[in-house]
Amino acid sequence: MKLRSLQLQNMVDDRFYRACEHFDNEEYFEAHEVWEDLWNEAHGARHAFLQCLIQVAVALHHGRNGNWNGARKLCASALGYLEKGREEGKEVDLDRLRDHVLELELSIQKLMTGEPGEISYFKLPRI
Repeated sequence: MKLRSLQLQNMVDDRFYRACEHFDNEEYFEAHEVWEDLWNEAHGARHAFLQCLIQVAVALHHGRNGNWNGARKLCASALGYLEKGREEGKEVDLDRLRDHVLELELSIQKLMTGEPGEISYFKLPRI
């Protein structure tokens, strides 16, 4: 039974890091899909942490497609999930992620008001 648990843990880790690679390659939809599989299996703070990552990925995906309102709403929601999942987000520098999401949200707000600017894409700040 212990071997099965270890194999399951390695599978989860592999999927998490595969999603990170998608994210860092700006394949946001793909990252969201993989993290969503993990999210469906998670509970508690881990569930919230994965929800944060999913929402950040989808916000960037929406931003790339010009859906500013959807992207902005997801940024705001992701920050709440980041705080709820803080104790389980050990693979990611959550303070740097928060700063990136805030910068992204500000760049989206500027674009929504017609100010010149661009989306601040970023790599996932892993530990």
